[in-house]
Amino acid sequence: RASRMEAERLSNREALLERISSGCHELDGPKAVGVSASLAQLDSPVRICLVGLGRAGAFHMQSLRFVGARVAQLVCVVDTNLELARRTATEFAASDCVARATLEEVMADVALAGRVDAIIIASTTDTHYGLCKLALSASKATFTEKPISHHAEEVDEVICLAKAARVPFLVGYQRRCDRNFRALRDLIADGALSSEPGRHGVRVIKCTSRDNPRPPEEYLRTSGGIFHDMLSHDFDMIHFLT
Repeated sequence: RASRMEAERLSNREALLERISSGCHELDGPKAVGVSASLAQLDSPVRICLVGLGRAGAFHMQSLRFVGARVAQLVCVVDTNLELARRTATEFAASDCVARATLEEVMADVALAGRVDAIIIASTTDTHYGLCKLALSASKATFTEKPISHHAEEVDEVICLAKAARVPFLVGYQRRCDRNFRALRDLIADGALSSEPGRHGVRVIKCTSRDNPRPPEEYLRTSGGIFHDMLSHDFDMIHFLT
């Protein structure tokens, strides 16, 4: 019986390893079709205000182009470089996208604020806390790049504000959505890494972060460095995997 259990464990392990190498995960196949069908049933696109058009903002722009205007419409872009914001807005002229220098300007314009369903905060790290407060205080669904703040009391304040506002609030720990990390979590949960049936077998998790390609100097000046800017991903993954 023990030999049969061990054979089954090894078989499950190989299957899960195959999932990692092939890139399969629960959003493939029928479930992926279900997600696509749900998007197709949207009555109207989510209207988005993107704050910050630098390194992180560029990634979100790419995502918005990928999902298309049927799913998400960029109706406002915000950047302290107003000329950059204006050039970006012209790309999304079909959705009547406008440019502003600050999120405060957007929220002060009642008509414009009324066009915004959700706010993406992709500005410099030191601005996240204040922008999160502003967006949530306006009862806007909010996605922010991490970290919310470098100070625990400010993080708690924003979380309490999000709960009080009762709107979606998400911090950009995108590794939780990565199929390889999710498959690795399955390996651990199923005991496939353990030499003893019934035990998950994980005693040490070694995390290594590399920010590639190297960020520009202006980004590094305000990011807090790789430890403040990236290490939170490792802590999040330790929590997620275990």
